[in-house]
Amino acid sequence: MPSTRLYRILAWSAVALTFGLIVLGGVVRITGSGMGCGEHWPLCKGEWFPPLDLPTMIEIGHRWAAALVSIFVLALASVGWWRHRAEPRLRNPATLALVLLVVQVLLGPVIVKLGLPPEVVIVHLANAMVLLATLLVAGFRSGTERRKDGKTEGLADEPSGSGSVLPSFRPSVVAAGLGFIVVLLGALVANYHAGLLCQGFPLCNGSVLPPPTWFGAVHWMHRLAALLFLGHMIGLAFGIRRRGGGPSLRAAMLTVLLTVVQIGIGAAMVLRLLPPELRALHLVMGTAVWASLVRLVWIVRHPDPVRVDPAPAGSVPTIWADLVTLTKPRIISLLLVTTVFPMFITGQGTPGFGLVCWVVLGGYLMAGGANAINMWFDRDIDDKMTRTRARPLPSGRMSPVQVLAFGLTLGAAAFAIFYYFTTPLAAWLALAGLLFYVFVYTIWLKRISPQNIVIGGAAGAFPPLVGWAAMTGRLDLMAWYLFAIIFYWTPPHFWALALIKQGEYGKAGIPMMPVVKGERSTKIQMLGYTIMLVPLTILPWLAGRLGTLYLVTAVLLGARLLWYCLRLLGENGVTPTAWRMYKYSLLYLFLLFAAMGADRIFPTANPFHKPDVVVIQPSEILHQH
Repeated sequence: MPSTRLYRILAWSAVALTFGLIVLGGVVRITGSGMGCGEHWPLCKGEWFPPLDLPTMIEIGHRWAAALVSIFVLALASVGWWRHRAEPRLRNPATLALVLLVVQVLLGPVIVKLGLPPEVVIVHLANAMVLLATLLVAGFRSGTERRKDGKTEGLADEPSGSGSVLPSFRPSVVAAGLGFIVVLLGALVANYHAGLLCQGFPLCNGSVLPPPTWFGAVHWMHRLAALLFLGHMIGLAFGIRRRGGGPSLRAAMLTVLLTVVQIGIGAAMVLRLLPPELRALHLVMGTAVWASLVRLVWIVRHPDPVRVDPAPAGSVPTIWADLVTLTKPRIISLLLVTTVFPMFITGQGTPGFGLVCWVVLGGYLMAGGANAINMWFDRDIDDKMTRTRARPLPSGRMSPVQVLAFGLTLGAAAFAIFYYFTTPLAAWLALAGLLFYVFVYTIWLKRISPQNIVIGGAAGAFPPLVGWAAMTGRLDLMAWYLFAIIFYWTPPHFWALALIKQGEYGKAGIPMMPVVKGERSTKIQMLGYTIMLVPLTILPWLAGRLGTLYLVTAVLLGARLLWYCLRLLGENGVTPTAWRMYKYSLLYLFLLFAAMGADRIFPTANPFHKPDVVVIQPSEILHQH
């Protein structure tokens, strides 16, 4: 049998493009750009290249994206009939995708010619979802190979015994059906402009009963169907867990997680009176839930007993434990400290409890998303290092797609939380921290430069900027002082660990400073950064923002850190001092920032003190609106 490589590339490319096309179609509807080209089709305003305004650009972009999807689906069908005619498992989904594409293409001009009738737009979306599901099946099937005996590698026969997950097949199909109904009801609500006929959440206009109007009842049914779907998915996940878990459980839990996020976005969308950004995000997440459902049905129907860990019950982390592990909670706890305590020294009074809660939640989700994406990219080297080998990806307990989807979901949810419940600047700074950590440190510098932790480590210095912006809506010079403190703290902190783990870093091919420059050069640089760090920690006192309590704490903590660096430099090789310094550096940063908050709660004298200028907090502004 011929290789499925070309078929697989085309299938997954078509999946990605179709997903984007569905989202872009939603943008067309949300922005009212459906008639951006007038009633002309396939031309736009009677021309191939008309003058461009925003609605025209959006509508043309949607049409060109549809054309690109058409090319890939047509190519997939051609390869299916040309190279895999004797394999119905590949030929049939490619053929069905082509048929659905033709229907989709025919619906396009009908919608334009009839002036965007809602019922036809809904059918257009439903057909697009079925097309996406068909292409996903094609992609899943392309990942298997036929053996000479006619069987399919990767599609195991039904496993015997109590570990079988096939009894969950019908409930998973029911879940997919419910999910599709939720999508259709959501399309009805959106296209008939019923989004605000049920205000408030979870009650509808303060009542558990539907509104008296027809479209208000449709909105109410959409909410009810979404909650029923979530309940069914939770029950399905527990049922799969009782039957042995494995990949099916992880797929079910991913769907549950995406659904919870989707319901949260829906609630925020109604409470915030349907802002376009949340409407677009709602469509993105809804499409992701649908794709996750299709994947769940596939995995339940084709269980792979080889991937199910045969270890005794209780010895393997649960899916919840793995999801928490992906976020690296021990690291995040320190990041949250450096986010929250700067909020107390902005000069605008004490932050409100609600604002602090939103910052903590958004900060955890954003940092957790960045850490999950980091684990997704580093899965190859994590398998080579003892301290990372037990993580969910290298251990095989989760798939790369699951981890990447989890990380992106957390990042999107965090951005929405910061944007709508703190300030837009805080949201963009938090997102910048994630992008810097993923692209600058993880993807670019980590594997090519011994300065990776110096430059890339700046991602860890974003939290005080985020906290400051969440409190004030701007960045002052003091916020950048705090950024600099963490920036100069990072090299001596992390290189202490790198000295201990340099053998593993060398084995994994990571050019950490001790591996490339040697131990002594690393220790000298650690001392240099610490000498620059200690005076920086005095600047908040000199700026008049903090008092004597903070000054004394900063001096004592800095002296101890400097003592560790000097002692480490005077020792040959890697001694227990390196490990002690690494642990102390964690405590150092925690106590330093905690002292900032304590000094504001219990003010102490400072000859440079400047009085606070109290203004209305962002949380109060949001409350008034």
